[in-house]
Amino acid sequence: MPWTLHNGSWPDGTGPMMRHSVLPKRLVGLAASCLPGLVMIVLVTVLPGCRGLPWDRTAGEVREVPPKVTVLPTGSGEIDDGTSVQATSLQMALPTGESDWLSQTQVVAIVNGEPVFASEILHRQAGALAAARQQLTPPQYRALQGDLIRKQLKGYIDRRMMAQAMRNGLEQDRQEFLDTQLDKVFAEQELPQLLKGRQVQSVVALKRKLGEEGTTLEVLKEDFQQQQLAMEYLRQSARPREDFSPSEMMAWYRSHLEEFQTTPRVRWRQILVSNANYLDRDSALRVIEVAKSKLDGGESFAAVARELSDGPVAAEGGLWDWTDKESFKDERIADALFRLPLGTSSRIFEGKGFFQLVVAVEREEGGAAKFETIQPQIEKRLADENRVQEMERVVGELQLTAQITTVFDKPGKPFFPTGRQVIPGPLGPASEEAKGLDLSPSAAGVDSPARRQEKK
Repeated sequence: MPWTLHNGSWPDGTGPMMRHSVLPKRLVGLAASCLPGLVMIVLVTVLPGCRGLPWDRTAGEVREVPPKVTVLPTGSGEIDDGTSVQATSLQMALPTGESDWLSQTQVVAIVNGEPVFASEILHRQAGALAAARQQLTPPQYRALQGDLIRKQLKGYIDRRMMAQAMRNGLEQDRQEFLDTQLDKVFAEQELPQLLKGRQVQSVVALKRKLGEEGTTLEVLKEDFQQQQLAMEYLRQSARPREDFSPSEMMAWYRSHLEEFQTTPRVRWRQILVSNANYLDRDSALRVIEVAKSKLDGGESFAAVARELSDGPVAAEGGLWDWTDKESFKDERIADALFRLPLGTSSRIFEGKGFFQLVVAVEREEGGAAKFETIQPQIEKRLADENRVQEMERVVGELQLTAQITTVFDKPGKPFFPTGRQVIPGPLGPASEEAKGLDLSPSAAGVDSPARRQEKK
């Protein structure tokens, strides 16, 4: 079974599902669904011989980025909208003063030497954030940005690690070929969808529209590439099972019996005769007795209901869909429907202002569903759980050798624990608004995309 995404998204729920019918050569066999993830921004290619860029920290601590990292060289560069970015402005710190998470080139994490910018995490919410900015105070807006980053950062880092691992396994010429193919697919398939979705006719107009949303076309293209690389790495590295023994399925069934408990229910028909539709009670009684006589004479319940009933489902032959036993207020009706043989009409029951006859058409006694009836569901659930475990294993192996720091790390309490965690020094005093941010693990979500499986 190919890798699939629940509801078209990562298990952590971030991002819409994109569809691609043509994939690069390295991605042959990949399912049509690709991983929704966030973005890796490539600002400027490393100059030949560049040994990496020191990253300034507010606490005065300097970390050197490994030579393989794509970063700005010393000096300045430009992002695709022409904005000049000073290398010295790339700092990993909480926003202070009047700034927010998008005011500068805000670095929120470094993953194996590669910077992760706040704009990469927030671009999917650009439209909603633009609207929120008009309604919130600056501190409230900054807190909203921070909350969105915390909740999505771990899933983004997982996908970044997989994309890195995928590229690291390729020779330079294969990487170049892959990039060319990804660019081609983006231009042929994603770009037309972006134009259509924003109701513009040209790339120039699209870039202008994206700029109004706080993002860029380059960001979306890099996002697409990272999604594809992460998904392909997962496809190549995971070893999900599809077949399970009867004993495994039975053991799972017994441990999940409570999930398959059902209540007694019935599909039934009704002939209802209301006193209000006749001169008096006795007149209504005579009509229901005629109905009973017809049933005893062999006429079908549905036909008699259409002829004589004035109930709400008379036109449908008096048929009511599945009804739980406890839903019946009149215990006499419930007893008749669950005690009498299927197809056997009840006696006449008198209620407040009406008479009725009922018959059970189909009935389920309730209790745990039989193993035989739900075996296909069990096999699917086991396969889903195994795929999640494999996804977690793949990501976990990458975490063991990863070197990750984030803006939310605290001494002795990394935001994203790994086997090679670099614990930064203190960030220094945060702004009053930043102090109010909830940095608890619960605010950030679960630890990996595997744990964020769509709870179906």
